[in-house]
Amino acid sequence: MTHSAKVLVVDDEPDIVRYLEHVLHRLGYETARAENGSEAIERAALDPPDLILLDVMMPVMDGFAVCRSLREREATRLTPVIVMTALEGIENRVKLLEHGADDVLAKPVDERELVARVQGALARKRELDHRLGELARVRDHFAKFVPEAVRRLVLANPDAPGLDKQERDVTALFVDISGYSSLAERVAPADLNALVERYFGSFVDRITARGATSTRPPAMDSWRSSRTAIRRPTPPAP
Repeated sequence: MTHSAKVLVVDDEPDIVRYLEHVLHRLGYETARAENGSEAIERAALDPPDLILLDVMMPVMDGFAVCRSLREREATRLTPVIVMTALEGIENRVKLLEHGADDVLAKPVDERELVARVQGALARKRELDHRLGELARVRDHFAKFVPEAVRRLVLANPDAPGLDKQERDVTALFVDISGYSSLAERVAPADLNALVERYFGSFVDRITARGATSTRPPAMDSWRSSRTAIRRPTPPAP
């Protein structure tokens, strides 16, 4: 199912809002509206849009302050913002870009230019979302092979000195349960899993009590589950 992009229209002039909504709806986009800068920030925080069309001269909070505030918030830091302004002069346009605007359109807005800028901004947003999604999947995959202590350290500070490459002595412990195969044939899978967890938990408790960290390959969990879930069929009675 194709995602319909949502555009937040921010302007205190109702006629301009209706005109922009008409153009956007014709392009197949959803819209939301805000009448001033403060309302725009609240709406964007509650339901982040794919794009914001923003006026500059508004009550409560002007477009300059809105751009700066949007860039300071995690939820809207990467949301594209196209500013529409009747202010003249290169200085105002540069100031808007410095405050976080992605593009600036002069009022009165030319419809063809508006459509081209909106479609271009949304195309770049889709590509950015796709790339960020891929990075998140890669991160989640490799996180399975990283000890919990290291994950917490990375989340707290990715540049922490403790993450530098270091040479250390490592102890590898291989644990097995004697008679596991025959035990798996006689014990219910849930009971066998609980037994295995108790044995391994005992080893981990002793390791962490001495200030060390331990890891268990994710493959071991899937191997253990498959071994305990498969039971040999009971042979038919003679």
